Amino acid sequence: MSATAVALPPESRRVMLRRAQDRGHANFGWLDARFSFSFASYQDPAHENFGPLRALNEDVILPGTGFGPHGHSDMEIVLYPLSGVIEHRDSLGTHALVRPGDVQRMTAGHGITHSQMNASQSKLDHHLQIWLLPSVRGLPPSVEQARFDDAAKHNRFCLIASPDRQDGSVKLHQDARISAAIMEPGIRLSRELAAGRGGYLHVARGRLVARPEGEQPLLLRAGDALKLVETPSVELVAEEVTEVLFFDLPLSPQL
Repeated sequence: MSATAVALPPESRRVMLRRAQDRGHANFGWLDARFSFSFASYQDPAHENFGPLRALNEDVILPGTGFGPHGHSDMEIVLYPLSGVIEHRDSLGTHALVRPGDVQRMTAGHGITHSQMNASQSKLDHHLQIWLLPSVRGLPPSVEQARFDDAAKHNRFCLIASPDRQDGSVKLHQDARISAAIMEPGIRLSRELAAGRGGYLHVARGRLVARPEGEQPLLLRAGDALKLVETPSVELVAEEVTEVLFFDLPLSPQL
């Protein structure tokens, strides 16, 4: 059964700005989470997904706490650490530490149980948790991890996840590509999008100016995001040290 692209709502425009403060928010004491899309108790019909991108959560976890064993199915889950260390265990027998510079992909497939705990007893963990719908349901569950240090992302986009493991990226079971960059002030980078593709830009930290082709420039800060539809390219100019993720995604042919 296909679970590829989901149509955008009819009011969608070429460039849609989502400010950090407009995201969903939940604080459970041990976990402070921001939700870019509907997730758990946060439900927003205007922000259910963007193509196959189903969730982008910014999580801060207190020392010595975390997500105990819980299950998932039919989802590609990507962990992108920003600071701290996550200890991962799962029902496949995987035990891994995930640090900044690491990228972990978990294919939940027909079912997997895992835990994500802050490995430190004294420091906060801060990470992005990304969910994408797979192109096929019922896959065998699997976990993969790769390292892309700051040098690999320095003033350039580094491919960290793709359907074909290009450039050593982790494999996604979806026609989607995720790239990350760490930009010094004044650095300019650009991304191009083919017809029928959507772009999702998320600023993890720092500040930059985004110039989508044919549109007005926009100042983005940490937590801000842009959705790009029928936009051939976007240019980014960092105003301070900035870490950014860019998603190249399939969109519904009805768009």
